[in-house]
Amino acid sequence: MKKKPVLIIDGSLYLYRSYYAFPNLVNIEGHPYGAIYGTIKTIFNILKQYRESKKIIIIFDSSQKTFRNQLFKEYKKNRLSMPHSLYVQINPLLIELKKIGIKTLQMPGVEADDIIGSLAKKSELQGEYTLIVSYDKDMLQLVTNKINILHTKNRSIITPDAIKNKYGIKPIEFIDFLALMGDTSDNIPGIPGIGKKISLSLLKKFSNIKNIYNNIEKIQHLSLRSAKYISNQLKIYKKNAFLSYKLAKIKLDIATNIRLKEIELNTVCMKKFYSFFKKCNF
Repeated sequence: MKKKPVLIIDGSLYLYRSYYAFPNLVNIEGHPYGAIYGTIKTIFNILKQYRESKKIIIIFDSSQKTFRNQLFKEYKKNRLSMPHSLYVQINPLLIELKKIGIKTLQMPGVEADDIIGSLAKKSELQGEYTLIVSYDKDMLQLVTNKINILHTKNRSIITPDAIKNKYGIKPIEFIDFLALMGDTSDNIPGIPGIGKKISLSLLKKFSNIKNIYNNIEKIQHLSLRSAKYISNQLKIYKKNAFLSYKLAKIKLDIATNIRLKEIELNTVCMKKFYSFFKKCNF
């Protein structure tokens, strides 16, 4: 089963990473192809590593706003808009992936994370072992015995035990962790003055935000540095904490209408890609 996982790839993550990794890669006509080059290279490396896997799907973000923007207008506000030279590479990539039979999915007004979470949960309920290919820390909340993460930066497999050993908390508690300390990349506010160390200490003691607030009067008596300050910050920014939790929590109930059988991959025919590679001057 471990050799034949359902592979769910965070396409947007690798698209952006590749764009900035190969900023000057253009073809002879001057058209940019760095993002395509890096993304395809990543996909092929994964396919090579998991040759026996027959189910693969690549998920991309929507350009439209989502329910999180309605909850919090400042959500992801600090992110720059997509560069035009990256935008023009997306459709050619999707077209070529479709040609060789790799399924992609992008849903209007839905973040890639929520699609990934929903598909992974569906796969788990059907008894499949799933690998989410990503290195986004948000994904850690999805980890179970049957849903692991393939961290392509260091080629490790992230399991519940790996998260427990590193952070001392359960994967599901990672939502609370992000909600307490905030997340600058997504502009999730969190609670000012409460960082990684304090957040983990509180969660090891109380497990989740709900329990923290149910025991709020006990916090100032804990053997934590600045315990009284922490207690006051929690009280002042209570709304922030629960808002941040909603922003950090990945949805698991997006109706994708994708059946696992639909993402089965036949042998990738490189001949179909050859003319495209020539066009790109790869």
